[in-house]
Amino acid sequence: MVVILILLTVLAFITVELILKRREKLREATESLELGEPARIFPYRAAHELPGGLFFHSGHTWAKLEPSGTVQVGLDGFAREVLGRVDRFELPATGVKVRQGEPAFAALQSGKRIEFVSPVDGVVCAVNDQINSDPQGAKKEPYEKGWAVAVRPFNIVQNLKKLRIGAEASAWLEKEVRSFAEFLSLHRAVPKEVGVTLPDGGTHAEGILETMDGEILQIAIRKFFR
Repeated sequence: MVVILILLTVLAFITVELILKRREKLREATESLELGEPARIFPYRAAHELPGGLFFHSGHTWAKLEPSGTVQVGLDGFAREVLGRVDRFELPATGVKVRQGEPAFAALQSGKRIEFVSPVDGVVCAVNDQINSDPQGAKKEPYEKGWAVAVRPFNIVQNLKKLRIGAEASAWLEKEVRSFAEFLSLHRAVPKEVGVTLPDGGTHAEGILETMDGEILQIAIRKFFR
């Protein structure tokens, strides 16, 4: 418990510093947009809506350290937006061990099963059934109502070294959005009925995974959610 409290204290100081850096980056990004920076696909806003204190995995899952020593895990705003409608989330049973970078839970969508990885090592100690009973609320608040599982971690110090936080997470997510736009263009993954629909010329990619299946879906999963 003492070790966890010390860790949380250190992380609190780091978070404050990173939040300040993030605010500066947001100001610069806003100025660049006002000057006519090229249009982006809509999930770009997710890069500037990250709450402080959350750690992000490259598979678009996040980890939140709780005062109790447990870690909440969920999908980031980008993943929730491009995922779109979900029939239900398949959550693990309590007591199941999860590993960083390995599947922890899945979204079931029109016969498809899309797995998402855990950002940390640990044992599942709670699941959030509310993401199935109130899917819209979970989607609108991915970092609050949208948590999927809580785990009792081990190897947390080593795990955190491989995650992103603050300004680094925001910059990474912005790059992911650009990469996703390039992916859609390269693989011609945008249906004609979706197309280029935003007033600024960007691709409206909300729920785009609903339109994918087969090999193209598997490529997207390997590239963005692993």
